[in-house]
Amino acid sequence: MNILLLVPRMNIGGAETHVAMLAPLLQKNGNNVIVVSGGGQLANDLARRGIKQIFLPLRLSTDLAAFLLKFIIKKYNIDLIHAHSAAAGITAVKCKIKYMPWLPVIYTAHGIFGNAKEKILLKCDKIITVSQFVYKKAIEVGSDPSKTKTIYNGIDTQKFSPKHNKSFLREKYSIPLDAFCLVIVSRIKNLHNKGHQHLINILTNYECAKNWHLIVIGTGKGKYSLYYQILKNNLFSRVHFLGHKTDIENYLDAADVIVLPSYFETFGLSIAEGMAMKKPAVAYDVGGTNEVIKDKQTGFLIPYADDDKLCLRLQQLSTDKDLRLRLGTSAEEDVKMRFSPTKMIKEIIDLYEDALSKRFG
Repeated sequence: MNILLLVPRMNIGGAETHVAMLAPLLQKNGNNVIVVSGGGQLANDLARRGIKQIFLPLRLSTDLAAFLLKFIIKKYNIDLIHAHSAAAGITAVKCKIKYMPWLPVIYTAHGIFGNAKEKILLKCDKIITVSQFVYKKAIEVGSDPSKTKTIYNGIDTQKFSPKHNKSFLREKYSIPLDAFCLVIVSRIKNLHNKGHQHLINILTNYECAKNWHLIVIGTGKGKYSLYYQILKNNLFSRVHFLGHKTDIENYLDAADVIVLPSYFETFGLSIAEGMAMKKPAVAYDVGGTNEVIKDKQTGFLIPYADDDKLCLRLQQLSTDKDLRLRLGTSAEEDVKMRFSPTKMIKEIIDLYEDALSKRFG
């Protein structure tokens, strides 16, 4: 198959990381793959791995992007489009409706259908949801159950495996080897979106957390608010802001637990990646996090915005090394079993073939 993967940008994020894994796997399975995007760090990484990249700024105008997209489709004899994010899905559907009605369009819903203009996405031939939570939301807004399917993101467990470099990382970032250390991996949109503020509150105001450390991986426009809170609360020796990292797996070993107290998650990719590295995961029970974390088996699920309960569970993990080891080992095993890239790619290719069979049938 000649497959076109369409995504607005290829910066670090859940959808983009998924595309960066999907493209090489599709190519490895004998398909020709082109990634069309507005560029970004992950696009450069894929280009170095032999995946063809074409620059197309989708966010300027989906109508213009749809018009330009038809020329790419014709030039490379594309069999189907797989779109990621609403802007990409809208562009692909507009291209199909206006210029190429025969073209199968697959859409992966990494989020929920947010507004009226996104209803056009229901015209896709197939809709993949990244969790059952998103699946239910899609059905609620009118998606046809017969063409909607949940396929969990795959986790590269060779990449995300324990590196055994904890001592080196702790020394590098001045974190005592015996200190309890958390890590949060996310974009920093603001301090509330992914829950950074809850962690700052715990490190500042809870007596049991006075010696805990926090590693922050990620960046975004909220980073300056984070800097301010770190300085204001005199946390600069205990909060270690590493910024944007493309090799996240090389830093996770420094932490004891991965935490993500978000107000909303459709899946929780960074949680699963941390779990693959034997880290117990702690997150608010929102959206799809309960499909990633098995409460009290691979980590803990916390009622939303309950900082007391969040701190209590983290305190349990800080004082009980055997509990950390038991939950972390179960987390690694569970990720390998449920979020296998091999399982994911088989399900996606089967779905592609079904969409193509309906086109020719």
